[in-house]
Amino acid sequence: MSATAMSPATSATSLLLLHTWGGDARTWAPALRFLCAGGRAAEAPDLPGHGERAAEPFTLAGALETASSHAADHPVDHPAGHPADHRVDHLVDRPADRPVDVVGSGLGALVALALARQRPGSVRSLTLVGFPPAGGPAAAGRLAETEERLRRAGTAAFARSYVDGTLRGPDPARRELLRRSMAATRPRTLLDSLRATLGWADDEPPRPPGPPCLVLRGAYDERVGADAAKTLAGQLGGTYGVVAGAGHVAYLDEPEAFAAVLADFHHGLDRAAAGPAAVPAAVAGPAGRSGTEPVPPVRHSSDPPTRRSPSAER
Repeated sequence: MSATAMSPATSATSLLLLHTWGGDARTWAPALRFLCAGGRAAEAPDLPGHGERAAEPFTLAGALETASSHAADHPVDHPAGHPADHRVDHLVDRPADRPVDVVGSGLGALVALALARQRPGSVRSLTLVGFPPAGGPAAAGRLAETEERLRRAGTAAFARSYVDGTLRGPDPARRELLRRSMAATRPRTLLDSLRATLGWADDEPPRPPGPPCLVLRGAYDERVGADAAKTLAGQLGGTYGVVAGAGHVAYLDEPEAFAAVLADFHHGLDRAAAGPAAVPAAVAGPAGRSGTEPVPPVRHSSDPPTRRSPSAER
């Protein structure tokens, strides 16, 4: 399924939203209310093996093909007042030279990064949320632990435990969105997509993908630490941002604050495109406040990236 909606005239550039590990298109519904409050087009497709595509096997190549196809399409325009979370399946073609603002969380961030590297002309900007994951021994341990928990408890119990330990927000409806999506996902899909995410830098060291980049994390994300996210932002020549009050899945925990940080980032791109009078982005405050901050660029080489803290998991 593709959730297609419209968002504030903050930007004429469409949003492509790629869901978190074990999630699906519907998990973007709370954030779409804010992202699409005033007419901006946004689309959230199911990745292979997830949502209405649960019967399909997951492969990174298939997920990239999904993202590429949606980066080349434009959602239908709806009249003013159209519900932000209305879902439609009909798309109309748009010119290939109209890039999108791509936002990926967790697994979706892996796909977003691959899209920006392989089809940079389709991407105006890149936002990676709850990324990077753990690497090295921590990644192997996470995969083995997940496989064992799925085998012992089953997918439904695993999903309940994962959501309870991951989402900070008390809203039961938002928790249920992720729990139901994960519970309906095949164990093999969860393991294959987790394996792909944990191996994110095995084949290619981080490097600037081309488009402007924001590396975003929830202020209370226990899987991706601030140092790891800032380091990745520097490696990609991008900006580091914080969503106040959120944990690992920031777009579900704090959808309004999440949308506000994205709007600031995209507003800055719009102003820069309009001319030299662009206003710099806001600087991030303490953990209780949302915002973004530039980070020093990291010198790139052919050496493999330094792995970060074991807590920096997907």
